[in-house]
Amino acid sequence: MVGDDDLFIREAKALKPMFKARMFAETGGTNDSRKEKSSKLEILEEMGRHGAGKRNELLNEVFIRNLHKVLLKEPYENDAITQDGQSVKRRIAIGEYKTQPNNVWTSTGEIYYFTPPDQVKPAMGDLIDWYRRQEDEGEHPLIIAATFHYRFIRIHPFDDGNGRMARLLMNMILIKHGYTVAVVPVEERNQYIGMLEQADKTEDLADFITYIAHCCKYTLNLHLKAARGEDIEDVEDIDKEIVIFKRSLQKSTNDTIKAREYVEKVLYPLFFYCKEKIEQFSDLFEKVQVTSDDSSVKKVDHQISAFSLNEQSDTWPENALFVSTNLRFLLYRYQAKDGSNFRLDIDSEVDSNGCVWKFFCWELDYKKEYVGQDLEVLKKTFNEMIRLMMKKLSESKKSDN
Repeated sequence: MVGDDDLFIREAKALKPMFKARMFAETGGTNDSRKEKSSKLEILEEMGRHGAGKRNELLNEVFIRNLHKVLLKEPYENDAITQDGQSVKRRIAIGEYKTQPNNVWTSTGEIYYFTPPDQVKPAMGDLIDWYRRQEDEGEHPLIIAATFHYRFIRIHPFDDGNGRMARLLMNMILIKHGYTVAVVPVEERNQYIGMLEQADKTEDLADFITYIAHCCKYTLNLHLKAARGEDIEDVEDIDKEIVIFKRSLQKSTNDTIKAREYVEKVLYPLFFYCKEKIEQFSDLFEKVQVTSDDSSVKKVDHQISAFSLNEQSDTWPENALFVSTNLRFLLYRYQAKDGSNFRLDIDSEVDSNGCVWKFFCWELDYKKEYVGQDLEVLKKTFNEMIRLMMKKLSESKKSDN
């Protein structure tokens, strides 16, 4: 049951005719590019074609697979973990259930094993049957939506995009019953993941359902503030506005950057510097992992290609339209202790307007941005994160003693 959030449920019931929520925040993107807007509209159209938002129509597997196809658009490669814990590259199929395991590392440094591929079809059938029974029995929509989200995540039926699909489907159930969507605030991402992991351990969804109610209330309050004409701006919105403004001044979409020079003088030196520093902690943590997920380059012919930072720099194009990089440094289980994990991220985007870097670590409550390509500044910023991590580990050791 929802417990302390029963009051919110009563409030939401009373207000729900006022809010016919929209499905923009939960498609996984943050930029308002034309392509992303198109994708979001296609998702809405797909929902409409299958009647997913109507009370007399229920979710089914055909609709779910079609929605996945619209969400991911085209096949691509992604990192994956084998049954024995090995990291591999895997081609992501769209609109099809997984044919290989897609297990993940949890925040405690353990592997979570989702439903095996040969059991996905019956598991999804059971989930749909359960959902229809709950609708027929008149269970509260919030409980149905949150539980559907949790069960879908634990099946992890697709190669990729399962989190986005779970949130979309959860919000579709809420919308179907006239409720606002449950938007997970960016700053609460770790709490959201922690709630899912806690439900795994306790096999009790009460806290997770309550958290989803909190997310609905968060969105509802945004609606109310907007309706009253109050300011709902996020402090980070100005960064996005500046980027959009600068790009609007760009005379030509074909302005190029010296991609290979950037890679050889900035990106690769920074990557290997950070990698070397992180690997010095390998004897203190149970597992240390370095990845470059979601890194891509847009060539002058407008083709976008994913890349690995382990590739030789001479394979890079001389010029490109932009380069986008995500460097991720994962450290699991400090001195074999549960919960003592760190994830350090460095995101960068470079185009003819300049180069923007974002350094952040949720566990350290650290976030810093830098505009430019000064390698020494970049190294010093990463060192700052390392020092904060060591300080936190030292404080943790003192508290244990």
